[in-house]
Amino acid sequence: MAIDTEAGQAAPLVVVEAARSEAAITVEVAGDIDIATSSRLRAELFELLADAPDAAVIDMTGVGFCDSSGLSVLVQLNRHCQEAGIDLSLAPSKVLRRALELTGLLPTLKVAGA
Repeated sequence: MAIDTEAGQAAPLVVVEAARSEAAITVEVAGDIDIATSSRLRAELFELLADAPDAAVIDMTGVGFCDSSGLSVLVQLNRHCQEAGIDLSLAPSKVLRRALELTGLLPTLKVAGA
């Protein structure tokens, strides 16, 4: 879990629908994604994508930490979107991009700037 050194606490997870049109949705995710927050992240993302838009952008530039449970959610989401015909793309933070690189997931997911 990433610790905010000034406050001495983990950054809370925030999932917000930033924009929606008939064909696309943009979701912003910020905070720390770990074993304590990953199930909520999964539930909220899957709920936001329940109506199967043509495209979805998950802006994760505000993510300060992501462990393997968070990466698992991204893999599950990617699989779900492929099956539902949703064009999913991620905009990761530097920390998340590095985790995707280290785990070999970067080529598997559609990542902005990859």
